[in-house]
Amino acid sequence: MAKKRKKGEKVETYEWVPPQFDEKEFLNKDLRSTKSLMVTAGLGILFGVLAFGLGTLLGNLQVVALLLIIAGAAALKKIYPFLGIKESDVDNKILAGNIAIFVFLALGIWIMLMNKPFFA
Repeated sequence: MAKKRKKGEKVETYEWVPPQFDEKEFLNKDLRSTKSLMVTAGLGILFGVLAFGLGTLLGNLQVVALLLIIAGAAALKKIYPFLGIKESDVDNKILAGNIAIFVFLALGIWIMLMNKPFFA
């Protein structure tokens, strides 16, 4: 049960103060993460084409092509500095999303190239 307040006792009030927001830093971080996303998409397409070429070159050993895509996804954080993206610009949440996009895009390109209309 709640305590009764005595007459004359002051009630504490809380005033919410919004935190400082640096709009310029927010936009710069967003631009850096978009740049890493575009680089990831380009690498995903490249690795999808390489997986197709490697899979057709080796015949029925598509496992090697799949391992190429997985190795590319695992090395994505180490590839970024060579393409002008600092490792500190990509935090873990963005990196996890970029790895998922890389894998699905590379697999999609690889599967699309294996079908009849593209190459027989």
